[in-house]
Amino acid sequence: MKPEFWLFGLARGKGSSKLVAMKTLLPLALAAALLTGCAAIKKAERKSTEQQLAAAGFKVVPANTPQRQTALTQLKPYTISRQIRGDEVFYVYPDPDGDFAYIGDQDAYSAYRQLVVQQQTSDQNLMAAQMMDMPGPGVWPGWGYWGY
Repeated sequence: MKPEFWLFGLARGKGSSKLVAMKTLLPLALAAALLTGCAAIKKAERKSTEQQLAAAGFKVVPANTPQRQTALTQLKPYTISRQIRGDEVFYVYPDPDGDFAYIGDQDAYSAYRQLVVQQQTSDQNLMAAQMMDMPGPGVWPGWGYWGY
């Protein structure tokens, strides 16, 4: 049997259909797992953003009129955008899945940015503390130092 037939699953011998099925299904299963994981991460990030917006003073405004529905669809989803109405500045974070938007003024946006920085600092401090608790090179917990 020629190697290229085996590599591409073209052989007609015993077990070749299993090989073709494995070569086809394994990448699809891996891709599905990666996409599911990415979607879960994005959903958690959105939830965190929405909690910070609410804590900073943004108000939840439902898209319960045709004008609000239209405005909600024209903005980029899950992104804070700056809107100017006359001499006032507003910040809008649309959530089309929930049919509402978080809307805040300059003070609320400044408070949100401060909360984001505090969260990043907290995450970095936690990561540093966790790394300090990890054993160094050549040390296995329970085994002691191996001398290299």
